Amino acid sequence: MANQSRGPDPVRLSLIAAPPVIFGLPFGGGVFLHVMTGGDIKTGDNLVAIVLGVVLVAAGLFLAMWTLFTFRRSGEHPDPGRPTEALVTDGPFRYSRNPIYLGFTSLGLGIGLALNSYWVLGSVPVAFLALQFLVVTREERYLETVIGREYAEYRARVRRWL
Repeated sequence: MANQSRGPDPVRLSLIAAPPVIFGLPFGGGVFLHVMTGGDIKTGDNLVAIVLGVVLVAAGLFLAMWTLFTFRRSGEHPDPGRPTEALVTDGPFRYSRNPIYLGFTSLGLGIGLALNSYWVLGSVPVAFLALQFLVVTREERYLETVIGREYAEYRARVRRWL
């Protein structure tokens, strides 16, 4: 559950773009290259990859929606560019400090498998690393500044990813 409100927050997180854009640019590039070149992985039976892809897409969508629902229920907003008033630690945040970004990654991997595309699958690690270095590390510094000790304790209890 969200912890005590901290009131107005004069400090804001500065990002070069919204996280969906940071993930989406490399991922979109992979989809574009797949469409332009074909880029299929040469395999025999693709049914297993398609089924696994569909499962990962469903898991990614579920995780993203659960995270959004948890934010809304806590009164916080999922946009990291908006001031943070409270630390959200329930729902998927009990298991990962970045569940919505895990959802993006699962969704991307699932689409790559379902499309049987090495371009799309190859774009996911690039998109993941872009999130890590352009968003997650900045979010962590911001939360250390704004939330302080409570965030440090949460960080010690809950893994960044899984």
